[in-house]
Amino acid sequence: MTTRAILIILIVGALTYATRTFVPKDVLVTGSGAALAFGLLLIVAVQSAHIFEALRLPHLTAYLLCGLAFGPEGMGFVSTLMLEDLALVKGTAVGLIAFLAGCELNVRKLRPKLRAIAVTSALSIFFAVLLLFALFYAITFVLPITAGFTTAQRLAVALVCANVLAAFSPAVVIGIISETKASGPLSEMAMSIVIVADLVIVVTYALSSSVAHAIFPSPAGGGGVGTLVPHIFGSIVAGVIAGAILAGYVSRIGRRSGLVTFAVLFIAAEAGAALHLNPLLVGLAAGLFVENVTPVGGERLAHAAAPVAMPTFAIFFAVIGAEVHLHAFLHVAPFALAAAAVRALGIWSGARTAAWSVGMDRELARRLPFGLFPQAGVAIALAALVLNDFQPWGSVLGTVLLGSIVVNELVGPVLFRIAIVRAGEATVEREPSHDHGTPNPPSP
Repeated sequence: MTTRAILIILIVGALTYATRTFVPKDVLVTGSGAALAFGLLLIVAVQSAHIFEALRLPHLTAYLLCGLAFGPEGMGFVSTLMLEDLALVKGTAVGLIAFLAGCELNVRKLRPKLRAIAVTSALSIFFAVLLLFALFYAITFVLPITAGFTTAQRLAVALVCANVLAAFSPAVVIGIISETKASGPLSEMAMSIVIVADLVIVVTYALSSSVAHAIFPSPAGGGGVGTLVPHIFGSIVAGVIAGAILAGYVSRIGRRSGLVTFAVLFIAAEAGAALHLNPLLVGLAAGLFVENVTPVGGERLAHAAAPVAMPTFAIFFAVIGAEVHLHAFLHVAPFALAAAAVRALGIWSGARTAAWSVGMDRELARRLPFGLFPQAGVAIALAALVLNDFQPWGSVLGTVLLGSIVVNELVGPVLFRIAIVRAGEATVEREPSHDHGTPNPPSP
């Protein structure tokens, strides 16, 4: 499978290169060639995922690296104009990530452990945000693009960046649990905490980004504090409506539910752009409504949406990777590594403090932080929003965020897998499955 994937990547890459050479430089043609870029990124990303699966690495990392390799600052097969046209998929992918995360949270099942989950989620987020906030505030004095900022601007930048990096990864956590067929307190607690915490992160990001938009007003009207209430509650109402539509369709018709889910979230994302709605909140509210209010249940829709989600996320994360400014990342790599280390310290401190406060079992408390280190879906989606919404500083800080997320994405899953095995919860050791590191269900 790995050899076949490498051959396909080489063949598709060669064909794309040959196609691009047919048009001389500086000659304009109709369209940007986005269809060519779409096909290239989709095929190469999917095949690269097979290679990463054999290496027991998350598929999302493969998608990101593919975009980086073939993007404007890599081999240049995908141009900047192509990326602009491919931006259409972003809003839908962000909404789908949040929707599938919401489908995983069943309040009734979590009720017996709700106190431990809530305390651990809150303290892990608090300690991580606190330390990351201090780090990014210090970084604003060092980076040239933020060196001249006022105190209020520095605080806003630090708040947004700390909020993004405090996110977790239900996608990776659930993928590792599925791969090892793990069952036990560590698996259950880690999965519940990362889902609950990411739901909180989505809401707090909406708050922090609205504050930042008030301090950094944009010509497009990013939305300040005065628009915060309609922005958040309007998104939630839209999400509930979307969830009700999906539940009604599934209960009455039921066929091609995945495609209909994609269509509803696509419409919500496109309409939301005009109505200033947050696609993350729309998708999250829809997923929570389907799982906790309707008799349909989120698991059914999440399973139906899996075939549609995979190519959507492959393109989305490949586009995000292609948008990374490689030369800028090389300049900020030390900051990205420092942010990853500070995040790990904050999560570890928060989780251990929470375990002590709720009287958690000692062995569980010792291993639980390793289930919170992985990072993927929601964090990358939020970093993409920073890249797009806060120019010019967003391009630099967004690169720092993505670099740190990639570090967490590579190291975190390995540490969590080791923790599960040592806890004795891995019931079978087998070849890596297609669930490992896949964005189903995402959050990455």
